[in-house]
Amino acid sequence: MAGSEGRRAWIGSIGLGSPKGSRGDDWGPRAYCGGLTQFSDDGQWWWDGNQWIATSQVVLPNLPMTEFERSGKLNEARIRMQKRHELRKPRWSFTVDGGVPMPSYGNAGVSLMFVQHRAFQEYRLWTLEQLAIATSFLLGPNEPMQAAETTMFTTYRDGMVIRDFAVVVTEFHVLVLRIDSLDGQPRWVSLASHPRDVRIELHSGWFGYGPTLRVSSRSGQWAIRGYQRVFRPEPVLQAWHHAAAANA
Repeated sequence: MAGSEGRRAWIGSIGLGSPKGSRGDDWGPRAYCGGLTQFSDDGQWWWDGNQWIATSQVVLPNLPMTEFERSGKLNEARIRMQKRHELRKPRWSFTVDGGVPMPSYGNAGVSLMFVQHRAFQEYRLWTLEQLAIATSFLLGPNEPMQAAETTMFTTYRDGMVIRDFAVVVTEFHVLVLRIDSLDGQPRWVSLASHPRDVRIELHSGWFGYGPTLRVSSRSGQWAIRGYQRVFRPEPVLQAWHHAAAANA
């Protein structure tokens, strides 16, 4: 049908081709009665153009290269992230009073802060581009991403960088996508819901430390944790409030 041909042309235009699912068959989304891929009203199922798939079983194919990657900025960001890892390796020393081991970074501490901040900013920008493509794959070109934010923070003791969940707001949906690795991509759908059925709240510690967007629904709760002065929760909150009010 004409709608199906248009859908295939759109898939090719963003470079997804005909992705293969875990079943091994061609499950690239196709038009359904003139429409596009979609989630069920309860968000538990996703129509791939051929059949309904449980949302928990949806696996996104390898995404096409983002503009951030094509420009060479990702390679620079990865070099910066590796430098951050090297600077983060502490020399452990003992406190005078209690004998408790504490990390010491010596003169590398200031450099670490600047390099880490820049690397986190760049990884965040790359992730937002990935999220826009993933949203188009799941919801079609007529329901683009309006705002999004990703987890990007580091644990205190071992310095591990965490990039695991992201939240996306569109006109009619709130999505929580799970990212497969620090250098990977959004791969799974943890939540697909109407904005009115979701609550998004901003939490943070003293002086804005540890900003976190908590996404809550009847099916669970997810924490999108950020790094101070890199995290930008306001667009997500504004888009969610607007979408929830418009679809009340």
